Amino acid sequence: MLTKVFRALLPAVVSPVLVVSAAAPAVADEISTPAIKDSTILRSTVSAAGCPDLNAYKCTLGRTDTLQANTGGLAYVRALIGFQLAVPPSSVTRCTVQLAAFTKPLHNPVEVTVARAASAQWDEDAVDGENAPESGKPFTVATAWPHANLGPIDITPACKRAASDGQFSIYVGVQTGEIEVWSKDSGNPAILHVTQAQRAGTAPVAV
Repeated sequence: MLTKVFRALLPAVVSPVLVVSAAAPAVADEISTPAIKDSTILRSTVSAAGCPDLNAYKCTLGRTDTLQANTGGLAYVRALIGFQLAVPPSSVTRCTVQLAAFTKPLHNPVEVTVARAASAQWDEDAVDGENAPESGKPFTVATAWPHANLGPIDITPACKRAASDGQFSIYVGVQTGEIEVWSKDSGNPAILHVTQAQRAGTAPVAV
C-alpha cells in the first residue's frame, strides 16, 4: 500500500521538447508612391485654340490640373504618366495604379486602356504630341462604371520592364467615350502600389 502511495507522489516524467527551425512563409510588402510627372498628350488634325500655331500636336499640357483621354471625332487624346519604382524591377511581384477621381461623374461605362510608353525620358514642361514617347499596344483594359471612380488597374507588365533606374511611363486611353481625372498638379497624383515579395525567414516550431 505504501509503495503505491510513494509511486503516486513521484513527479511525472516530462517528455523532452525538440525545437527546430522551420521556414516561415514569405511576407509581401506593399509600397505606395505617387506619380512623378504626368501630362495630357493631344493629337488632333483640327485647329486647337491656345496651342502654338493652332497645332494640337504642339500643345504642352504637363502643368494643367487634369488629365484627359478620349477618342472622339478627329482627336486622339491620352494621359501620359511617369513613375519611379522604389524597389528593383526584378523584385516586383505585382503593381497596380490608382488614378485620381473623375472631375465629373460618368453617365455611361467607359473602357479604359493602359499601354507601356517606350521611354520614361520626357519633361512635363516640354512634352507634346510631337515629341512624346512612342506607345506600345494596350496590355490591359479596365471598365469605369457610371457614378463611380475607377478602381486599381493592374500594370505589372509595365513595372517589370522599368528602366535600370526604376523609371517607367504608361499611357492611359479609352476605347470609346472620354474621361477626365485630376492630375499631379492639382495635388491628386496617380498612386502606384507595388508588391515586393520578401525572402522567407525561419520560425521556431516545437515538436
